[in-house]
Amino acid sequence: MEGAIRELAQFLGIPYEDAKKRVEQYSVLMAAEKWEARKPQTKEEVEAFYKEEDFYLYELISWNYANALHQSFVEPLLHYHNRKILDLGGGIGSVSIALAYADNTVTYCDISDRLCQFSKQRFNDRCLPIPIVKNLLGLRDFDIVVANDFFEHIHKDALPGLLKEIASVLNDGGFLYHRSNWFQQDIFPMHYNHAEYFNKMAADAGLIARASGDLVKGGHSDGVQIGIPILGDMGDELFYSLMGLHKPLGTLVTKIRSVAVDVARNQIAEKLERDWLFFMDSDQRFPPETLERLLSWDLPIVSGLYFKSPGKPVPHAYSYMWEEAKKYPEGSEQADHFYMSLVNEVATYLSRFHDQIKDGLPTAILPARREDLIECDGIGGGCLLVHRRVFEAIEKPYFKCNPDTFIGEDFYFCRKAQAAGFKIYLDPGVLCGHQQKDLITYRHFLNWFSLANRKDIEWQYPWGE
Repeated sequence: MEGAIRELAQFLGIPYEDAKKRVEQYSVLMAAEKWEARKPQTKEEVEAFYKEEDFYLYELISWNYANALHQSFVEPLLHYHNRKILDLGGGIGSVSIALAYADNTVTYCDISDRLCQFSKQRFNDRCLPIPIVKNLLGLRDFDIVVANDFFEHIHKDALPGLLKEIASVLNDGGFLYHRSNWFQQDIFPMHYNHAEYFNKMAADAGLIARASGDLVKGGHSDGVQIGIPILGDMGDELFYSLMGLHKPLGTLVTKIRSVAVDVARNQIAEKLERDWLFFMDSDQRFPPETLERLLSWDLPIVSGLYFKSPGKPVPHAYSYMWEEAKKYPEGSEQADHFYMSLVNEVATYLSRFHDQIKDGLPTAILPARREDLIECDGIGGGCLLVHRRVFEAIEKPYFKCNPDTFIGEDFYFCRKAQAAGFKIYLDPGVLCGHQQKDLITYRHFLNWFSLANRKDIEWQYPWGE
């Protein structure tokens, strides 16, 4: 925040201490007073208010650099790289800067002359070639439009036309990412509450709400293929999970039977005819909305949550710890890779829904936003969605078990994907079951998590094997 204040002092031509004092003494009530003094009624009057007032020079420094909520809005966007992004209502340019540093091609848009001038200074000081525009005329082919803390400032009469303009600048399959505060009118009288009709207006403009809250411009997709490695016959539970799964029209199903799991996964990947490959393991149980939810994130690699069985019921999502050379019986030396389960991260997320899941079904879908996704180094392959461009970017074999074992093929894939520049994410709100002797679910995990440090308990199956 200190650096941004120094930039503001330079922009205003005043000493740093004076700029710091203005930022620290600013209150959102000052903006409320300005709004109440002018009382704009029409969409033109509202637009003039934001063009002419400069209080955001002071408000946004604290909001952008000292507010955890704002950071939670921005962090999910940093998952994206090499995208063309429009930062709508760009303010003091902080989001544009962060997205540009993440190797995206960014365009900044704001109607305020003062905010545009300050942002231009900040971009130039960093040698960032970020174009600055004040409207959407002539803009095209964006992958993402970002509009955080934006739509609540738009007059209702201006909203339909603006949403149509946004749809026109997006590519097919591109999406609008927004975080809007429709409420707190007692503090922010300039906030309009569009909650009741916003998604309907967006749909009328061709932007369809996804489970993640993003609004996607419906485009062409070559659909989904489901791949299932099977040892023996397909059990009833897997059959019912597959039949109950909400699937896009034209979804293909590929089953590979009675071969090693790495061989099966490779054969499934080699038979891919669609854009997306969803691995369903035969010992998993899935909520019906699993595939819809994972597709909604539009990420190259994302998994639902399930738990280890047999053994301690830890999440099958891991961070990488270290690598160690090991000699195998045939004399070859290979690396062993060690991972740690993301126990605390998953438990922290699930703790928010204690009342919802304590008497719930063994599989479930919980609410999640992009900021709830957990980046992983290793993920199990039992509930895994992968875009075809991942397979196009890495060499065969895509999956390979550890020497002398029948495990580890999923981590092998994760290491190759990461080496090719892809990130791997867990959606902790997609709660699946993992069945070997018993169906292991989030309930087993939470029970184990709450008692894991007890030394007076002798763990029975599934934890003791």
